[in-house]
Amino acid sequence: MQHAIRPLTESDLCSYRALRLQALRECPAAFGASPASEQALSDAQILGRFAGAAGQIMWGSFDDIGRLCATLGLYRDLGEKTAHKGHLFAMYVAEQARGQGLARRLLEAAIEHGRSLNLRQLMLGCNASNTGALRLYEQAGFRPYGLEPAALHVDGRFFDEVLMVLELG
Repeated sequence: MQHAIRPLTESDLCSYRALRLQALRECPAAFGASPASEQALSDAQILGRFAGAAGQIMWGSFDDIGRLCATLGLYRDLGEKTAHKGHLFAMYVAEQARGQGLARRLLEAAIEHGRSLNLRQLMLGCNASNTGALRLYEQAGFRPYGLEPAALHVDGRFFDEVLMVLELG
């Protein structure tokens, strides 16, 4: 199956909302948001993820019949002293689309975009128990620089988060 990767637009809003809720329900320890907090967001708030502040973007991967099946977002720090940093967020690949290299392709798009913005580094946080994602990020050149203990509290359990950085230049 061939998948197209492109930036999300307003026409993708409904598909994105559905996939995001699926991700939050399926993998609650992977995201800081909950289904309830996500549902409370307005359309304008969601669309801000797609193309909000300078450099902010959300990519989607679409299967051959046009279904959104994976996402990854990037936002740039806007502070005068921190504008050299970009942050990756909301990486998710639906179960039926896993194992096809979509996460890697989304990550490559984000790295290329970061370079086009002349960012010095890309940063992300990943659940410390998600060994597959950690391996993917390390293979792409990200390196751990810290660990946030008890970063998330989900269903009575605490989850640590590995903080990672990729130097772009």
